[in-house]
Amino acid sequence: MTTIEEIIRRIRDEMDVELRERARRALAERPRDWLVDQLLDRVLPPSDLPPPRPPADAAERRETRAERIERIERIERVERIRGWGLDAQSLAGFVGRYRRLSRERLEAEGLLVDPPPKGSELIGPAHRSAGAEELLREAKDLLYALLFADEEAGVHLDRVERALLTVTVPRAKAHTIGFLPRTAVAPEDGERAPHAPDTLLQVEYGEIPEELVGNGIAACLRLINNLEINEPVLYARMEHVGSGALE
Repeated sequence: MTTIEEIIRRIRDEMDVELRERARRALAERPRDWLVDQLLDRVLPPSDLPPPRPPADAAERRETRAERIERIERIERVERIRGWGLDAQSLAGFVGRYRRLSRERLEAEGLLVDPPPKGSELIGPAHRSAGAEELLREAKDLLYALLFADEEAGVHLDRVERALLTVTVPRAKAHTIGFLPRTAVAPEDGERAPHAPDTLLQVEYGEIPEELVGNGIAACLRLINNLEINEPVLYARMEHVGSGALE
């Protein structure tokens, strides 16, 4: 009989293989001189500096691994965003296309395959086609770009005012958009089970005169909900904060 330890060991082995491959792809894109410098810093540190301190315990090692995976994912995401050259015109194209992708259309076109009922568990990869996986990744990339990316990341939007996004999502599903900062756990809704309180995700972003950023955020969240989060309604509120640069 398979034990819990064997299951966990197999999952860790799979994660190690995936991490190694993603790290290889990310490092292959870096300049050769940079890679050489990084290697020398590790094998020949300056004599006046103490050697790197090993992690204190297993918990610290796990945290370091999680941070490393998150950093690699962020680098890959920004590279994909940079390739778009996102501006107001291309953003309008994204919004128009996403708005047409209802849950019914996603199923009719074979992008979703026998998904669980709305309001139940997350929609996993087994219920998404390869095209749906790519679409979900793109929607998350666009959401990240609208909230956090700037000219350096290839996002050319004339942001003239500040706005605040607040998303309410079940706590067990909040990791699906984990790059949004968690602010608080909302009071329990009478319609929800007591063991599933909501989490508030809140972030300030920059809006453009045409208010396309807010429209894009709403379209991304709706598509992500239809492809993964799987709530009957995903509550999101966007409100004007004021003019000026984001802090």
